[in-house]
Amino acid sequence: MPYPTCNHRKLGGVLCGSPALRGKKLCFYHHRDHQRQQYAERILRSNDPLRPSAPLPRTLPDTQIMLSEVLTALADDGISTRRAGKLLYALQQTSTSLRKPAS
Repeated sequence: MPYPTCNHRKLGGVLCGSPALRGKKLCFYHHRDHQRQQYAERILRSNDPLRPSAPLPRTLPDTQIMLSEVLTALADDGISTRRAGKLLYALQQTSTSLRKPAS
């Protein structure tokens, strides 16, 4: 009687091959690892010092405040350098557009 196997691919590209949990695509081990990873990501998102719902800066002073928050979080190792770089780039674009006179 055939049974579904785990869809997790190992480093060499080979499928895991263990029996999958009933109604799932992964075996017990890989399903547990996937749940742990999702939990860790959820905790990191909830402890984000810049909050995912931070208001968008609409004026230059708001942009400067957001800039100081990003730099503080970066200095305290609260966010990754990759995320800080993306935020700083977005703030640069925002400040550039706010400085242009309205046509």
